[in-house]
Amino acid sequence: KVNKTLQELHLSSNQIGDGGLQEMAEALKVNKTLQELSLWENKIGDAGAKEISEALKVNKTLQRLYLSGNQIGDGGVKEISEALKVNKTLQELILSSNQIGDAGAQALVKALETNKTLQSLGLWENKIGDAGAQALVKALKVNKTLQSLDLGENKIGDAALKAIAEALEKKKAYPFKW
Repeated sequence: KVNKTLQELHLSSNQIGDGGLQEMAEALKVNKTLQELSLWENKIGDAGAKEISEALKVNKTLQRLYLSGNQIGDGGVKEISEALKVNKTLQELILSSNQIGDAGAQALVKALETNKTLQSLGLWENKIGDAGAQALVKALKVNKTLQSLDLGENKIGDAALKAIAEALEKKKAYPFKW
């Protein structure tokens, strides 16, 4: 909470669960230096995602957040999406391998329609199907900051691929990569 120098903190592949995350979230609310937090492959679920969400709503320094390989699911990503609507610093968010489906992707759409800082969103190896992918593509028509969206290893089929191709044809105003 009072550290004035630490900019990156990597706590990946530990046993951190929702309970331990409460303390981390409290620290994030007041920390003024941390720019990168990696919590890959822990035991974070819906409750932990809610704690992170509350911290992201007030944190003014975090730019990169890595939450892959947890158990966040649709409920947790809905919480994080609420934070993305008001957060003004996060540039990269990785949520791969979190059991996120179409409902979670659709929650992210609402956040992407208003967020003006997120540049990279990693959603690979989840359970997003055509409906979720098509919804994300629609959000890209409004969002002008997202430059990278990774949807690899999901359940995306031909219908979503067609929507993605159409979106790429129209994306000439600013750089974007899939």
